[in-house]
Amino acid sequence: MAAAAVFFSSSALRPGLAPLRRWRALSLLAPWVDYSASSSPRSASSDEATIFSGTKLAKQVLKEVQSDVESWISFGNKRPHLTVVLVGDNPASHIYVRNKIKAAAAVGISSEVILRPKDISQEELLDMMVKLNKDSTVSGILVQLPLPDHIDERTVCNAITLEKDVDGFHIMNIGRLCLDQPSIIPATASAVWEIIKRTGIQTFGKNVVVAGRSKNVGMPISMLLHTDGEHERPGGDATVTITHRYTPKEQLKIHTQLADIVIVAAGIPKLITGDMVKEGAAVIDVGINYIHNTLSGKTELVGDVDFEDYTEQPKLLKLMQTCLEEHYSYCINGLCAFHSELRKPICKCRKLKSPYKVCMGETAL
Repeated sequence: MAAAAVFFSSSALRPGLAPLRRWRALSLLAPWVDYSASSSPRSASSDEATIFSGTKLAKQVLKEVQSDVESWISFGNKRPHLTVVLVGDNPASHIYVRNKIKAAAAVGISSEVILRPKDISQEELLDMMVKLNKDSTVSGILVQLPLPDHIDERTVCNAITLEKDVDGFHIMNIGRLCLDQPSIIPATASAVWEIIKRTGIQTFGKNVVVAGRSKNVGMPISMLLHTDGEHERPGGDATVTITHRYTPKEQLKIHTQLADIVIVAAGIPKLITGDMVKEGAAVIDVGINYIHNTLSGKTELVGDVDFEDYTEQPKLLKLMQTCLEEHYSYCINGLCAFHSELRKPICKCRKLKSPYKVCMGETAL
């Protein structure tokens, strides 16, 4: 797979990290992440977006990564091992880490979670990074963000040795990405890139708007899409416009209406509405926002795109909405990714008693 070759062609890789970094690059496409796509700009019978399940692609991705791991081990190499450092008691962080550990197990990567209290000092955390860097049994290190306010995230990310930097947040990995050189690419950017390639969305010469400028998401997505497809780390050859939360809404609308692809990661609920996207465009929503549902009284995790607002026919790709019943799976438009075949938002895996026991929450596969 051409795109995958980009992910592990770096000579800096230490043994065991190649399959691990590919898992990290593709793990956001795993079955608990659902997305939708349209193969045509309009539907003859409906003005609503045409939705296609991402389940088949997700299963294929997991099979490929699992095959990579098995192949790696068959050549006499050690099984890749991931160490996740989790600081504090942020509920979302604990859910994310649980999903990452289960994703690793599903493809044959061993892992461990090191829990530390929120009052851990920065010095203690840095000492831990030194020890993990020297540990030959650890193939990759992932520090779950965000960290408590008294700890400088950049300092911690840069303390991870370059070849064990599974998140791709080390300053040298980011630098190599910006110079079109092979590097470990941040996971969300890799997932977006993978979706674009696998669904056949054309980027060459296209107009792309990336709403969001974060160093971990918006920036690497923009770098991947605008850079030269002939370079050492091939890019998308697109014309990329970067907007952010302070771009005036009227200006944002001007940009998005001209875009062939809109990628949204600004952290603002309902930032993008149907009237802002031209017919036939692709929309990828990677926004993560917690909102209070006044009807249910619950806190829900939603994206940046007003999914219900679409009256035209864009291609809509939805990433990373957590299950409304918090069983550690993901939902799209109220439909659990694991139970989409049921066509109703049940999302109660821990209590589910039916043939559809396929979640990765408390219910066994």
